[in-house]
Amino acid sequence: MTDGIDSERLEQAIAWRVRLAESPELYAEEFSSWLARHPDNYDAWRSAQASWDFLGEHATSPAVVCLRRAALSYASNAAQSQAVSPRFRRFPVWVATAAVIFVAVSALTAWYLQRPDTYRTALGERRVVTLADDSQITLDSSSEVKVRYSANARALTLVRGQARFDVTHDVERPFTVTANGRRVVATGTAFDVDLLGSDFLVTLIEGHVLVLPQSKSTGSGERASATRARPPGDLSSSGGSGADMAALPGDGSPIALDVGQQLVMSLRAAPRVTHVDVERVMAWERGNVVFNDEPLTSVVERMNRYTSRRIVVADERVAALRISGVFHVGDVRGFVSTLTSYLPVKAQEHPDGSLLMTYQEAGSPPLTP
Repeated sequence: MTDGIDSERLEQAIAWRVRLAESPELYAEEFSSWLARHPDNYDAWRSAQASWDFLGEHATSPAVVCLRRAALSYASNAAQSQAVSPRFRRFPVWVATAAVIFVAVSALTAWYLQRPDTYRTALGERRVVTLADDSQITLDSSSEVKVRYSANARALTLVRGQARFDVTHDVERPFTVTANGRRVVATGTAFDVDLLGSDFLVTLIEGHVLVLPQSKSTGSGERASATRARPPGDLSSSGGSGADMAALPGDGSPIALDVGQQLVMSLRAAPRVTHVDVERVMAWERGNVVFNDEPLTSVVERMNRYTSRRIVVADERVAALRISGVFHVGDVRGFVSTLTSYLPVKAQEHPDGSLLMTYQEAGSPPLTP
């Protein structure tokens, strides 16, 4: 904000800003004369005015109130001190106060402009956010995304939950989404990122994306951090044949996805790319969740995203069961009823309202919530 501006000239601009705020008619002519005296005076004035405007817009924020108090305290001490620097002696105490506020607000402005914008959803809520470049984020229930745009980059972080990203094309400003230490890079495309427990899933809806491996700073030892570079559409695997699924043993190179492909990274298995039904994956946008022969652990974890009545899988036999079906988000009763009707599972309600899913031995009656 003040780069390249002489500090003494800046002090003069601050003094003029305060004087004009108090008595514009009295100082207008003298100020115009000062402004015309040197071209750099205009730059100093613009810088002082920008911080003054920022201070006015955020006058009630706790940070600015704190800065004002500190500046007033400083000015009071300066007025009583016999060791005030010659530079400040040229101006009254109120100018010293303004100078302190200006410097502090300059720092605050830099912080304010660099801080990320945060968007989140509550339990059962879905939300669509349009960003400054017309890109859109669609957040699922219980999700959070942080957004930081700059002149050269569009950097987002999925903190929790799931979100769809529809990206406006801008080749000079890559659009990146970081989640669990991994980055999805795109310029103009649509994709979904899902943090399901410790699993990281990326589904490409249209366009192209690259998924970069986990950074070393986020942890070590995860098998998901090692991936092998491959072009879009290449699902070949050194470990087997399989046109619909490929494990990706690798060397830390990026993974390129094509439309309709989903990358799954998990602590429990090697990374893999599969062909998926995009409509099924994105059913959450319509208020549904669709499962196709999925383990009950991941199914329950997804259903818990939409309800405060937590479902708990009690033992490994229940966790190993698999299920297919379409469920409405938040319909815990219907979901549990389906499980107890079609699987060897019984549900027991705890005093805190949670539902404990245990294995039902042959001949024992099911419990219902």
